[in-house]
Order: sequence, then structure tokens, then C-alpha cells
Amino acid sequence: MQQSKEVLEAEFFYRNPLKNNEDKPVFGLEEPDPNNLRPNHTGFIKQIFNAREENNTLASSGFALINCPTKVKNFYNDDEVASIYYPEMHEVVKKETGADQVQIISHITRNEEEAAQGKRLGAHRLVHNDFTPQFKTIVDEFLKEAEEKPKRVVVYNLWRRFDKDGLDAPFAVCDATSVSNEELIPTDLHNYGGGQGFAVEIYQSEHNEDHRWCYYPKMTRDEALMFKTYDSTAEPFIPTLHSAFDDPSIVGKKVTPRESIEVRAICFHY
Repeated sequence: MQQSKEVLEAEFFYRNPLKNNEDKPVFGLEEPDPNNLRPNHTGFIKQIFNAREENNTLASSGFALINCPTKVKNFYNDDEVASIYYPEMHEVVKKETGADQVQIISHITRNEEEAAQGKRLGAHRLVHNDFTPQFKTIVDEFLKEAEEKPKRVVVYNLWRRFDKDGLDAPFAVCDATSVSNEELIPTDLHNYGGGQGFAVEIYQSEHNEDHRWCYYPKMTRDEALMFKTYDSTAEPFIPTLHSAFDDPSIVGKKVTPRESIEVRAICFHY
């Protein structure tokens, strides 16, 4: 008899459909209302499949789990991350993609406990993707002086958690084959990356019953979840939507607050 796959149910926050003549959504220009953090979103209960029981790949689903131990001791030390972690992730991405050139462009270190104190970013509990096809304008500016232009540019996010037990605020990705262009909502995000970050267009998403969510339970600091957030050759570009969620099965249990780091890698194929 075939063993049934493990499935969770949890709440995901989707952008409400735009009304007629409603302006393009914008994030980052004003401080969010602490009493109403999701004024334009609605929660939907979704099934979340255990991706450890499946064979997902970057090519098929838009994401994959990579076993890649790191020598970084302190992920909160930006100098250590830049000098050790960036080269490590560069080699991982080059191996996984076969890209001719890889550029690690930024990182964000998150901590749920410090986020509650207003000291650092925490888990992001809204369904979204980091970029839209408009990212091409940023890439073109970056390559303006380059002698040779790449035939394809792809961006990946590599997400790693490094808290003790890997239970708090898990990270979920949506199988790209279950996403359509119709529910995607272009949104302007200002101060991308925090501080004096640049402006970029991201995707939010309306709810779609077909969305198939997956996660890797109890991720360790030796693992990274790699997923695609931009592809210059895809027509249309269908992103790997993603979001943190709260696992109902650990409510009331004592777990270590989620700590995580993510880096973005631009891949150039000539």
C-alpha cells in the first residue's frame, strides 16, 4: 500500500483583486499601520506539501533544495557574509545552473525575535515574487558598458535558515506550474533591500485555487532553498511565488525564533 504524503494546512495572505481604476499598488513609501499590517490582503487556508517527499527541480517546479554546508560562523556579520558566504553561494549557483557568469548582488538576514523589537526584518508573510519582467531595465543599465551582452539572464534567491530547531515561521514556495499570469499583480516596491535601497517592481498575487504550495520541514543551516525569481527568456515569465507561514502544529510549543539569510544571484548565459 502506498504511504500517503504529509500535508499541512496553513493561512497564506494574498493581495485582494484590484478594483476598477485602482492605482498600481505601492510598498515602501510609508510606514505600515502596526494595527493593520495587511489592509489589502485576505488570508486563505492552503494545503502545503512536504517537498522532501517529492523530486522538485529548478527546471520543473522553479525550486530545489541544495545541500551546501557553509563556513560562515556569524550570519549577522556583514563583512563575514560578503567575504565567505558570497563566494560559497557563487560556486553553488554556478554548479547548479551552468551559467557563464554569476554575480551575488545582496543579502538580507532576518530574525523573528529582533523583528518583534523593531530591530531587524522578520519573516515576510505575504504571497509575492521579488521581480517582474521590468527587472530587464535594471539589468540593461547594469550591462550598459559591457562589450558582450548575455543571451539569457536569470535571477535566483537562495534562502537558508540557521536557528536551532528549524520549526518557527517556515518558508513555502509555490510550484511554478500551478501559477498563471492572470493572478499576478505588478507592484512598486521602494527602498528594496532596506535603508536607501533602490526601487523595483515585484509581483503580488491574487488567490488562485490551483496554487500548489510546498515546503521543506526542519531545514538546517547546511541546506539552502534555491528558487527562480526572474528569467529574461521566459514568455510569459511565471515566477516562483513564495511566503513565510505559521505552522498550526507548533502553536503553543516552545521553539527557537526563526533566523534566516537570503542572497540573490544573477546568472548570465552568453
